[in-house]
Amino acid sequence: MILLLTLAALAAAQQPQTAELSWRPALPRQGSLVVVLAPRAALGELAGEPLHFEGGQSFAAVPLDAADSIELHIVIRHDGVVEGNTAILPVAVRSRESAEQLRAADRFTPEPDSALLVRLGRERALSRDAARRAHDVPRLWTRPFIRPRDTRVTSPFAAGREVNGVWRTTHSGLDLAGRTGAPVRASNRGVVALVGDFFYGGRSVYVHHGAGLMTVYQHLSRPLVAVGDTVERGQIIGRVGATGRVTGPHLHWQAMYGAIAFDPTDLLTLTLPPAASPD
Repeated sequence: MILLLTLAALAAAQQPQTAELSWRPALPRQGSLVVVLAPRAALGELAGEPLHFEGGQSFAAVPLDAADSIELHIVIRHDGVVEGNTAILPVAVRSRESAEQLRAADRFTPEPDSALLVRLGRERALSRDAARRAHDVPRLWTRPFIRPRDTRVTSPFAAGREVNGVWRTTHSGLDLAGRTGAPVRASNRGVVALVGDFFYGGRSVYVHHGAGLMTVYQHLSRPLVAVGDTVERGQIIGRVGATGRVTGPHLHWQAMYGAIAFDPTDLLTLTLPPAASPD
């Protein structure tokens, strides 16, 4: 069965539901977290990332570069019958902030030489591997996600970045203010997947929360955890710093579903049903 849900239908109904499949928000933006509801779903996929259904619900994420729609696939098993469903999930354009003009150390201005390209390739591979492994971890949290620092946002998600006069990238996380040495807390319960010192991200901690979710904490002056550590919601896992490509001390907080970065603030507003305590 193919469900074709148009933007016009969404505007009229605001809740694109069928007996088998719906999602919230009804019209997700580029670079956003989504909750997929499919009561009898066994498997699913959105934007190339597998879904993890629990109680008929799963998180998913819309890439920042998604077009105006994206296919959502699920497989339903009922009374011994396996049925594949495909929905056209509409996507709203995310309004972009004006490009930020940043000044970092001069070593970040030239094009990477061969040695740096090798390092960057190695670091990307580590990050991709951590993202892939996020799908192998069962859900570890039972309580809502929190911000790692309760301070002002100094750079929003999806802002354009011009560094030292050269266009570089679109911001894949949220920057939170902080002085060097200020505490950085885990957004929720999880297991430390990766700790490293990266060229752009500086000293970083990656935490698997399970069911495809991972949060990343970058530019730290000092990580306080090691790979394999279980961390609790609100636990101090590092200290604010100015390592990597920065203009000054702050925390770069990133949220990912598999390999898809989404606005971390969505973690604070979207929820799944309570899970049994992992303890």
